[in-house]
Amino acid sequence: MAPKLDGCIDDGGMASLSGRRGRDRFFEMSHPGWVMVSFLTELLSSYGGYGKLPYSPHCANDTEIIDNLLKETYNKHYLPSYPVRVRVDMWVQEVTAVSELTQDFEIDLYINEFWVDPALIYDYMNPCKNNISFDDKVLKKLWIPNTCFINSKSAAIHESPFRNVFLMVFSNGTLWTNYRMKLTGPCDMNLKRFPFDQQKCLLTFESYNYNTGEVRMQWNQPYPVMLLKPIELPDFLLVNFSVVAIEQMYPAGWWDELTVAFVFKRRYGWYILQGYVPTITTIFISWISFYLGPRAIPARTMLGVNSLLAMTFQFGNIIRNLPRVSYVKAIDVWMLSGMMFIFLSLLELAVVGFMCRNEGLPRQRITPRKRSFENEEFAWKEMQCPSPRMGLRQFWVDRRCSSLKNNNELHDPPVSPNEYVGTSNPLQIDATMMTQQSSVPQMRRQPPKRGIFWIFYRIRRFFKEITPDKVDKYSAIMFPTAYLLFNTFYWSYYLTDLSSIEDVVIS
Repeated sequence: MAPKLDGCIDDGGMASLSGRRGRDRFFEMSHPGWVMVSFLTELLSSYGGYGKLPYSPHCANDTEIIDNLLKETYNKHYLPSYPVRVRVDMWVQEVTAVSELTQDFEIDLYINEFWVDPALIYDYMNPCKNNISFDDKVLKKLWIPNTCFINSKSAAIHESPFRNVFLMVFSNGTLWTNYRMKLTGPCDMNLKRFPFDQQKCLLTFESYNYNTGEVRMQWNQPYPVMLLKPIELPDFLLVNFSVVAIEQMYPAGWWDELTVAFVFKRRYGWYILQGYVPTITTIFISWISFYLGPRAIPARTMLGVNSLLAMTFQFGNIIRNLPRVSYVKAIDVWMLSGMMFIFLSLLELAVVGFMCRNEGLPRQRITPRKRSFENEEFAWKEMQCPSPRMGLRQFWVDRRCSSLKNNNELHDPPVSPNEYVGTSNPLQIDATMMTQQSSVPQMRRQPPKRGIFWIFYRIRRFFKEITPDKVDKYSAIMFPTAYLLFNTFYWSYYLTDLSSIEDVVIS
């Protein structure tokens, strides 16, 4: 029996893939090739000379060992031990797609399993090699833990040019199986921060036939998951992964579940160039109408309507490749806000057009329906009174009463008509009347109190003084300022941790 080295499996355990435990995750992701070489080197060298023992003329060759291992007394339906401890690790080869519509991802990986089968120990035969490799045909004759990805949408073993299944049996009864598979797994999509989001995709691995009383599953340390190369997609970048081992309750008992979570960060450069920059340009174009003047209504209408249609087309071009979710996404906030700014520019155009609705029309000839108050009253009194003197006296009396009523001069008594009876000269009557008017104290109207009605009065007076040119001038200042403030809040919210969503913690 060959002496056991560090990383070997004793009779009551299994192969321990010893590596340099001091390596951190950064070195693992940046140098996957060196990690793989170190892993395989230590695994095979632990059994001496990469599977070879010093030459001995009495060592057993592979044929003798195979005939001894696959004898008829071996029963693949019997568990090697209770429980069988299976260690699992994964080598990620490639991630080919992450889809928002179907909420899944496609991955190519190698899945490795290690366990001990005492019935396959052959170190007592003095073997020439400490390990022997087989194909899937021999694997079908041995006991296996029947593991699978229980949450995968589809899974298949590569068969190019043959079935990619690897089996290695070590002299102390340890078995190492390796499958090269293509999987489609689910993703927990949350698009609230789209296109500045991160998505988490999960794969869960367990024994399909055996519960914890028969098979115990655990991650192989220190590297349960390794990346053979940095994973980059046109629209995603793999930024992190984590593993967890839990026990799940089923009607038939408890099962060990090994879950790996991959975190993909979206690369939003395409959306900046195809969505955000054209949107900003469209909004700037809609503001050109502020400088065309209030008389260019047709040109301004064409600019506003075309900008709104362009914005709608850009929005539809982006969201057609997204699932129909019921919550608001970051791209929705941007596009709908842009539409609102363009709509407000059209609303401003409507206000300017309403204010200029009567410009350019010919002035209507104003024909007074009646003469001035004095002439009308005088003419009327002249027709009604028997003499000009009586009519003149009645005219001044009525005029005086009307003046007192309009000025709220209620404290002074009205002028008696008899004051003018004795005067025969109309000029004297007029002079006397004017003198009396100047001597009468004038009652000034009290200014309204500064309440809510006064505020409405001032606002109404302010709007009466606004011209269409002033409306365009104020709009040319207020619209860019408001849009600048919106951009400040938008980008500071979605590009920082303020809008980060609580991820599913897997540790």
